[in-house]
Amino acid sequence: MKTWGITAAVCLSLALAGCGGDDGRSSDGGLREVSVGMLPIVPTAALHAGIEQGFFEDHGIELEIETGQGGAALVPAVMAGELEFATSNPVSLLTAADKGLDVRVVSHWSADHDMADDAINAVVATKDSGIASAKDLEGKTVAVNTLKSMGDLTISEAVRLDGGDPSKVKYIELPFPDMPAALAKGNADAVWVPEPFMSGLLADDHVTVTNPTVVAVEGMPTQLMFTSSALAEKEPELVKDMTAALEQTLAYAQENPDAVRAQIPAVNPNIKAETAETLKLEEFGTDLREAQIARVGELMVAAGWIDKAPDVPALLGK
Repeated sequence: MKTWGITAAVCLSLALAGCGGDDGRSSDGGLREVSVGMLPIVPTAALHAGIEQGFFEDHGIELEIETGQGGAALVPAVMAGELEFATSNPVSLLTAADKGLDVRVVSHWSADHDMADDAINAVVATKDSGIASAKDLEGKTVAVNTLKSMGDLTISEAVRLDGGDPSKVKYIELPFPDMPAALAKGNADAVWVPEPFMSGLLADDHVTVTNPTVVAVEGMPTQLMFTSSALAEKEPELVKDMTAALEQTLAYAQENPDAVRAQIPAVNPNIKAETAETLKLEEFGTDLREAQIARVGELMVAAGWIDKAPDVPALLGK
């Protein structure tokens, strides 16, 4: 197993297997070990549900899951060949493509909902902070998991749409698990968090300031599954099998939310089963949402993060 310096890996041993065969299976006919980088957040539970259903095994794959702090950290590992596949938000992937990295999206993974009441991430502040809307973030410090990524891009757009000045918001980078403590200690005025951290903070008498991904891009994809173009060209059958298993998993997850919730403790053992039952789930499915990804690219151009509108069809392998 390769390691690449972000977190320890979690190996899901579905069968004894070794790497080797040209057909994607090991030389002894067993399963092909395939590495995939994921984030330590609720949507990763859908992957565990797909594994439990045998979708990957049916395609000759034994998944080895490794976790990282953010999609921006997972991209270099895939490009270096240390991971074969990973999940990342569209901002990180468009940034990588703009820098000339040949990333290739193989499937959708998750998306936010259209309505704020169903949102799966939020900017959260303490109840007595005086921060009640996105505009109130002017002059404040907001923690995001990675800088120049989905969090600060969509928060800045939410501030702009609320009549505020995004340039007056200060962003700091913190891992999601550290954000509740940072908020409690006053090291951040507000934090941007997904589940399970969002529900935990809101249950602890904190308040939602804004749901930025809902506000900034309606139906925004929050994660996409990708690989390198080099791997896609070298091992097309592996990519085909992985994509098929992922799409089966996504369809199953969308139709069986309880099965996803049942796997949340596998993502975070500190989350009890009864807590998992109340967490909000992202939308799954196989629609790549090209229009929404293009809109993300427009926001990145407006922010000066990239110079020109991205070639979204090329990113999606079209």
